[in-house]
Amino acid sequence: MSSSTDPAAQQSLVRTGAKAGLSFAGSVIKGGLLGVFLGGGVFFFYLSQLQGPGNVAARAGGVGAVLALVTSPPLLVALLLLFFVVVYVALGVQQGRARAMQHLVAARGEAVSQRLGGAIASRIEAMPKAHGALHRVADWLSVDALSKQLAPVLGEGKAVRAVVAFVIDRLPLSEMLAEWQRSRAESGNELVAGEGGSAPQDPALRALLTRRIHETLQDMAAPSRKPLYIALGAHAALLGVGLWLVS
Repeated sequence: MSSSTDPAAQQSLVRTGAKAGLSFAGSVIKGGLLGVFLGGGVFFFYLSQLQGPGNVAARAGGVGAVLALVTSPPLLVALLLLFFVVVYVALGVQQGRARAMQHLVAARGEAVSQRLGGAIASRIEAMPKAHGALHRVADWLSVDALSKQLAPVLGEGKAVRAVVAFVIDRLPLSEMLAEWQRSRAESGNELVAGEGGSAPQDPALRALLTRRIHETLQDMAAPSRKPLYIALGAHAALLGVGLWLVS
């Protein structure tokens, strides 16, 4: 079995990174196009519906323009409609990150779950078993140290740190440790000594962490269209309000 540092594994990692990068770029481009054509198009359409010479203070600029926006609901609507250009671009970036992570999880999710689960488990097993210590396990976990352990699988960079930080933030560690302690108490299993007389290893803890980390990564990699639908609905409602104000 080849290690993660073999040339074939490195090439696979490069291909996965390239696919993830293309997916991210594609989603960002789609978000930008949506912002320009939909956000900008609706904004200019609404401006064309504004009637009359407008507010003199708004044309004057400075504090007068700000006061005009505050006292003129139609102009406030126009400003909010323009803001949706940024909203659609931000949604494209968010969707791109999710799609990039989807490629990463599909290609390396199992290996990442096993390695990260083993890294977290080794820190838990090395902790003092004083009363309440296990419930503070999150304070013992370092994103930097865990990211270094994932480097042979994912490489190094901000993306790796983001994955580790996401998993650490989302894992219900207290709940998982309580489940682990209950299973140990019920089965009466003793920990077996690790290699070279190191801290004892618990296969059940590693299996539990690996499973829950993999589930967390899958949730992270599931792109949702709900924010886009919410933005489209809010955009349409705001346009409706604006057209009602200027009618």
